[in-house]
Amino acid sequence: MPYNLLITFQSNIIILVTNLLKRFHSINLLLSLILLLGATVVNADTPLQSTEETTVLVELMLSTGLATLFGSLCFILYRMNKKLQCSLRASEATEHMMSKLSSAVTNSGASIIITNNQGSIEYVNEKFCNITGYQQAEVVNKPINLLRPSCSESSAEPCILDTEFLRQQESWEGELLCAKKDNSEFWNAITISAVYDKEQQISNYILSAVDVTALKDATKKMEHLALFDSLTGLANRRLFIDRLHQSILNARRHKKMAALFFLDLDQFKRINDTLGHQAGDRLLLIIADRLKSCVRKQDTVARLGGDEFTILLNDVSDTDKISNIANNILKTLKEPIRLGKHEVIVSTSIGITLAPTDGTCSETLMKNADLALYMAKDNGRDGYHFFTKALNIRANKLLETENELREAIRHGDFHLNYQPQINLKTGQITSVEALIRWNHPTKGEISPADFIPVAEETGLIVQIGEWVLNQACSEIQQLNELTGKSLRVAVNLSPRQFDDPKLVSIVSDALEASGLDAKSLEIEVTESMLMNDIDAVIAQLNSIKSTGSTITIDDFGSGYSSLSYLKSLPVDILKIDQSFVSDIPDNLNSMEIASAVIAVAHKLNLKVIAEGVENIDQRDFLVINRCDYAQGYFFSRPLSFEQIHAFFIQSDRKSA
Repeated sequence: MPYNLLITFQSNIIILVTNLLKRFHSINLLLSLILLLGATVVNADTPLQSTEETTVLVELMLSTGLATLFGSLCFILYRMNKKLQCSLRASEATEHMMSKLSSAVTNSGASIIITNNQGSIEYVNEKFCNITGYQQAEVVNKPINLLRPSCSESSAEPCILDTEFLRQQESWEGELLCAKKDNSEFWNAITISAVYDKEQQISNYILSAVDVTALKDATKKMEHLALFDSLTGLANRRLFIDRLHQSILNARRHKKMAALFFLDLDQFKRINDTLGHQAGDRLLLIIADRLKSCVRKQDTVARLGGDEFTILLNDVSDTDKISNIANNILKTLKEPIRLGKHEVIVSTSIGITLAPTDGTCSETLMKNADLALYMAKDNGRDGYHFFTKALNIRANKLLETENELREAIRHGDFHLNYQPQINLKTGQITSVEALIRWNHPTKGEISPADFIPVAEETGLIVQIGEWVLNQACSEIQQLNELTGKSLRVAVNLSPRQFDDPKLVSIVSDALEASGLDAKSLEIEVTESMLMNDIDAVIAQLNSIKSTGSTITIDDFGSGYSSLSYLKSLPVDILKIDQSFVSDIPDNLNSMEIASAVIAVAHKLNLKVIAEGVENIDQRDFLVINRCDYAQGYFFSRPLSFEQIHAFFIQSDRKSA
């Protein structure tokens, strides 16, 4: 084989090997080709003529092998370089992500703490240092116990942030009282998460904490405003009613007696008008102190408003002791009181009722005590009177009213009025509240306040309430069809209706029969209905929600419920009790409570409606505080179906 032909053949073989390497990526194939090359050269048709040609051939084969080996190494290095580049890119991406995560933790708005599995701190972020006053070097390798408060208040807490508590957790959320470097205390909303290693053993704990001290203080202040009289510091009506309820249960359980005193200062208005409101307030403070001095610590003294006070005596053994206490109160209050330059003597009238002798519910006992109080006033004031059967004329009237209610149900003497509810942003009527009215054939219009309690006590309220629900759904659907509106209607439930196991089917049947969209029906339940078994209450509320209706808590603020469990209730709207609205803008306490309720409701994504709005000052206050809806005589009195229909027709004509 000529020399130049061998060189050309060698070059072609090298190109072929390189291409095959790129295609097959195989060293074994390379070796096979080298062997094939050698065989081909050795077995060539042209015999080797000399030692020189043989030497050249061997050199060519060696150079070919070396070139092929070098090409293979280059290819291997090329592949390794590609993998290295991919690895570097992945490493850079991971490093970038870790940098972002590290920055997020460092600059987080929450305090971040990382400990080992024994509770020793390994890392804290800047937010932690800013809040606690510690530097990072002061806490690293220190136990988490350094955040544990040392004062007595913390001992009442069921959970304390220390090493033992931390090691018991895998995942935990809650509020804990912690201590700063200067030993001052602060509340944290803390989330604890465990980190696991490859063996699924806990290696670290990560704690995320948010300072909620301000929120806790605001809640505490708001609860105090809602439960205690702002002037005297005594329990207010809401707290007193709750304690009365508990006292009744205790008296029945232990076969003991509780006494309720209803007190009213004689001629207080004259003193207030003569000496001024400041002197009147001073008088009330002195009266409050004197009343507390007349009873035991286990008893409750409350101010209901104005010059009305109540006293609850628990675990009373006999009526003689009750009379002695009443006489002592009368004597103590009549001692002269110095108001500036004036000295006044105040007498009082007291009505007394006993539980469970005179009643087993707080409402009945309050009414009984009120009746006895008026009897004490009729007897010349400056004395006390027990509720007796002689005062129980109301019972006979109840029986009479019950019979008349049954007749009214049979003859259809009830009808509904509707009070508009205004969207305070648009000024438009978006919903109405259905209000029952009784047109007696001989007595004329009878106030709901006179017959609803009777219906509730006798159980007739369930039948009447079902009629109201069906009638309201039917009439509002008809009104929407006539006017082209999409009005919602709010229907009140009584406690008996709320406890009725057939309630959900009654609501569903009313919606189906009327054709009213479920979203257009609002079911109103009073706050007092929600103060029983919370699990049963939530279950019933969820059942109502399953119909598609919305739920409103009526008279919010009038009961003794806690804002802390409000978030667990499946409700949509809060209706502020009109007792708060009616005192606006004269009563700062009522204004603070109303604004606080609105703010808390909005934080919980609830709408707010205020009832009892009667003047522009009240309306403006609600608008400023971003209340959603309002109703009251300032906007409209309750209207009959015909009147509200005519109102919408007239409004449409004006806007046309």
